[in-house]
Amino acid sequence: MLTGMLPWTHRAINYSGVIASNIQSNLYAALGSDYYRFAFAQNPWADRLIGQCNADIDRFLAPSAHSLDDGDALIGAFENDHTLAAIALNDFLFPAWSPNAPAGSVALGYLNKSRVLNFSNRQNSPRYSKGVPNAGYATPYMNETIYAGAYAEIMRLETQASPYFAYFHLYSPHYPYCPRNDYQKLFHDNYLPAQKPLHPSLRENIELGFLLTQRALYDRQIAQVDAEFGKLMARLDESGALRNAYVIFTADHGELFERGVWGHGSKFLYEDVIRIPLMIRAPGQTQRADVFTPTSNVDILPTILSLAGKPLASEMDGKILPGFGGQIADDRPIFSIAAIENSAFTPITKAAIAMRKRARKLIAYLGYDFGQPFELYDLENDPEELKNLASKDAQTLSTMKDELFTHLNAANQAFAKRISE
Repeated sequence: MLTGMLPWTHRAINYSGVIASNIQSNLYAALGSDYYRFAFAQNPWADRLIGQCNADIDRFLAPSAHSLDDGDALIGAFENDHTLAAIALNDFLFPAWSPNAPAGSVALGYLNKSRVLNFSNRQNSPRYSKGVPNAGYATPYMNETIYAGAYAEIMRLETQASPYFAYFHLYSPHYPYCPRNDYQKLFHDNYLPAQKPLHPSLRENIELGFLLTQRALYDRQIAQVDAEFGKLMARLDESGALRNAYVIFTADHGELFERGVWGHGSKFLYEDVIRIPLMIRAPGQTQRADVFTPTSNVDILPTILSLAGKPLASEMDGKILPGFGGQIADDRPIFSIAAIENSAFTPITKAAIAMRKRARKLIAYLGYDFGQPFELYDLENDPEELKNLASKDAQTLSTMKDELFTHLNAANQAFAKRISE
């Protein structure tokens, strides 16, 4: 979303990876200084990525802003290199993802262990009997205060003389799923989702009861986030802040609770993890309009720039969204890529790549050896992806494979050319 580029172009493909240094185009730079530019990402990895745009951001909050702990506030003090500060502090000096992780020194390790172990004392709240959520690196928060903080930040932006752009990357409903007590009462309906076979690459299944429990907690936290977002929109509407504003609501991923897989940090690109919401409210809009053609989150940046009257960089993979100046292109391939095991400094040879075209979806597992390198689904007639058509529709499989590899090879060639230069 920051670059309008696919992963095989921007190269932030590994856990805690960063955008390639030769990628100059980003959302904040493209908008320019005639906009007051704001950034806040609770997610530490998203904060790292936005940190690469640091020089073009006017107000950049630390990941722990408006939370119950200011443990990451120090990151915000490094205005000239937010990303390097996050790597140094959270990955080396104070690796808060584990109290026993190696730290920069014995003394820092002791301090870090004390800080992480004290997390349990900060997460207690009578409104969250099972503990408040945390946004990684042991930063506890409550959604009601996060959304209240978002409202306060927008009201502050409203006082600016120039127009503004604000990007809020909020953590919930991310794991750990910790909905407030009043939402714990929801979804006790014994819902049983479609049962799907264990993926061939896995050796053992996660117990169904555990998956159902986690799914219910996830749904409850979604319900709470939905309510908090609704309150925020109502307050902004009442204040007049929405009169001349576009509001874009989307997500970076979903969650899997199927096929022996839990969460989103894997190579699996089924619809539950890659199909995300995208809702846009335009100034003066009075009626709902639905767009059914597949789109991608790489389309958000070109759309924002078009609305702002700014030029689009030629290297962007995204297109202007239909309804905002773009055209409906049903034959356009939509890509999702998981290349966490591929080096960011080499062509893409080990990755899962999904290509959606109209109702058909191809998943290719490149560099993996588990006997099922391709999956093909008809999402119109099989939205649960229960029937793999790879062995039954050879013509469609061949056509889609050819198209996918044409795009992949072009991306790899362009990458090799940039490296050589």
